[in-house]
Amino acid sequence: MFEKFKSDPKVKDLAVKIIAVLIILSVALLSFDVFTENTDERRQITDETVSTETALCSILTDINGVGDVDVMLQYNEEEQISGVIVTAEGAADPVIKNNLVNAVRAVFSIPASSVMVFEKDQTNGG
Repeated sequence: MFEKFKSDPKVKDLAVKIIAVLIILSVALLSFDVFTENTDERRQITDETVSTETALCSILTDINGVGDVDVMLQYNEEEQISGVIVTAEGAADPVIKNNLVNAVRAVFSIPASSVMVFEKDQTNGG
């Protein structure tokens, strides 16, 4: 019975058309999903991150001996801060480095192992 359908050119032509339509529909559905995906949430998280980083830099810079500061925040799947990198001019001093770690720990309630502090490279103008 299937042999009859395999050898019939009309059936083969119909099968090819059906497969082509299914492929086109699949591509159209995937494209629709990609183009209608809501990206506003991602933008909001990014804006909040920049605002939080800016506020943290401002506070840390006010600590005596720290100097110029840059920070980067890392978020986990639950969008909670899970790690922080700090570069500061005064971070070569162990007391200042410890003060920076403690300040970041206090603000975000994260362990000291999640806070990395490095001395800022002053040879490249920053």
